Amino acid sequence: MGSSSLEQQVVRRDPRLLDFLANAKNAPLGELEFDVLTWTITRWYQAGRPADGRLVATIGELAYGLYGKRGGGMQYALIREALDRLYNVSLDLSVLTIADGSEQWMVSRRRRIIQELSIHELVTGGERKASSTLEIRLGSWLVDQLDAHTVAAIAWQVLRGLSGIAKRLAIYLAAHASDFKPITAQTERFVVELTEQLYEEFGITAARERDRRASIARAAARIASVERRYTRLSVEYTSGRHVLRAERPVGADILLLPARP
Repeated sequence: MGSSSLEQQVVRRDPRLLDFLANAKNAPLGELEFDVLTWTITRWYQAGRPADGRLVATIGELAYGLYGKRGGGMQYALIREALDRLYNVSLDLSVLTIADGSEQWMVSRRRRIIQELSIHELVTGGERKASSTLEIRLGSWLVDQLDAHTVAAIAWQVLRGLSGIAKRLAIYLAAHASDFKPITAQTERFVVELTEQLYEEFGITAARERDRRASIARAAARIASVERRYTRLSVEYTSGRHVLRAERPVGADILLLPARP
């Protein structure tokens, strides 16, 4: 389940598609880092969204979420490396402000995704590494953005059932949650044309367009099987073009999480 190895960095061209990761500095981030961060944010929600961004877990719990088992030296090493990369990353948040009617100023602030990371390990007595305890504090800016729903959050129980193109498409749809428009009193819709740029963003490299389109259709079907918020998620031909159409009940952008195990 989830990532089994460190994957190549995912290319993300849409600025709303995890823009805070796409602009990260000082450390390479790939799918494993995103999986770890998504699991961490889900646990933060389950803990009652503490205002200080703190959460506690064991590496075994995190390993079970990623790999379906708690032990394994290789998995432990990969998780430690992903946590280190997330901690070492910094990112620039830029805001354009107007001081008066004629001058414009660009304000840049550098922030961390994980503000504090502590790992408590027993070095005597032969204790298993899976029981090591993690103490993580998310960056205050990220907590504020999650509370304000300006950063997309995806429940881990959804993401863990996806991989490859389906995972990237699920992230894309979550990032465009605010672009769904009401079509009836009960239903809202998001439609995007299948273009070369979109195929490139999802890492689809098939030579024939119909094969690239089929990859999107399969990914959409996979998402629909694990993400019950969508009442319709399909590739369709309309007005001389192929589009991805997503429909959901009004208000279905609210993140629902299972109870903490």
